Amino acid sequence: MTQTSQDTTGENFGYQEREAVAVFDSEAALNAAVDALMQFGVRQADLSVLAPSDKISAPASALEDKEDAPRAAFVTSDSRVEGAAALTGGPALITGLGAALVAGTVGVAMIPALAVTIGGTLATGSAGFLLSRLFGRKHADAIHEQLKNGGLLLWVHAPEAKDDERILAILRDNGGRDAHLHVVHRRWGTDDVPFDNAQPDPLLKL
Repeated sequence: MTQTSQDTTGENFGYQEREAVAVFDSEAALNAAVDALMQFGVRQADLSVLAPSDKISAPASALEDKEDAPRAAFVTSDSRVEGAAALTGGPALITGLGAALVAGTVGVAMIPALAVTIGGTLATGSAGFLLSRLFGRKHADAIHEQLKNGGLLLWVHAPEAKDDERILAILRDNGGRDAHLHVVHRRWGTDDVPFDNAQPDPLLKL
């Protein structure tokens, strides 16, 4: 179970999460493990991978248990293909789908750049094609870079101890190296609440 504690200010909470983690030597092996995990009952929302970043140079083995390693939600290959097809065929869907795909595959930081790309290419009708190419290239580059650094990381949120053996077995059976469980410490506070400091009406007084 997740353990929670509150600091003395009452504004921030510390909690612990149990996870399984493994390193994979190919994207195909990682996807196979994910398929098996989801068939077992693990939710996609409980899966995360290493977020692409030019600042990451540490090997995968050094990031497995690193609590502040940058993460991204796992996005299935089918979702990426469907998203790219929608981007190519439907410019009206570009803004919404583009933001979702960028957040999942190349990082939230790319969204402002994406908006510039959209604005500069909508008039030509080629925005969808350019975006689909951008997502594919960024994803391939991220995979290549992580493999060069020792492999692809997959973290699996595992709140129930009764599922530990099965989750670890699935990771190992599908090529996961160094599959093991660990506990990570997280913090959550008012700074993590969207628009926490926003004032919806300037006439309202506290």
